[in-house]
Amino acid sequence: MQEKLSRRLLPFYMKLPVLWAFIILSVLGQLLWVAVISQDVRIDLRWSSFGFGLGIALGFMQGKWTSRLWQQSYLKVLKRQITFWDAKGAKFLTFYTCAALGLPIFCPLLLHSLDTLTLVGIQSYVFGFIGAMNVPLLLWVRRIPK
Repeated sequence: MQEKLSRRLLPFYMKLPVLWAFIILSVLGQLLWVAVISQDVRIDLRWSSFGFGLGIALGFMQGKWTSRLWQQSYLKVLKRQITFWDAKGAKFLTFYTCAALGLPIFCPLLLHSLDTLTLVGIQSYVFGFIGAMNVPLLLWVRRIPK
């Protein structure tokens, strides 16, 4: 096996066209979501903007940490020298991702608050998180030699 990481060694979901598709689909999803919810005059679109912005910030952090983790440990995982779980920072990254995506979704259920405003912000948050986490990954993959 090679000693340097190349794009050929990355899994399908880390290929450039797939990352571009994830980013474009999340932005398109947010635009369609805003178009649909703006039809209801009772909905305040500020919740959607807040959720999308928060999702972008937390998703970009997650993507940056993931790209650093893969940069340091992906070849070792491929060579079966370590498991992904044993890579430095993998446990914290997994916990962070579960918390960053899970807490906003489960908090309204736990608080018994399923009002429309909360759900509008959560959906936008998920679109922002997914789109933004793929941007640093895309930038990292572009730096890897073919």
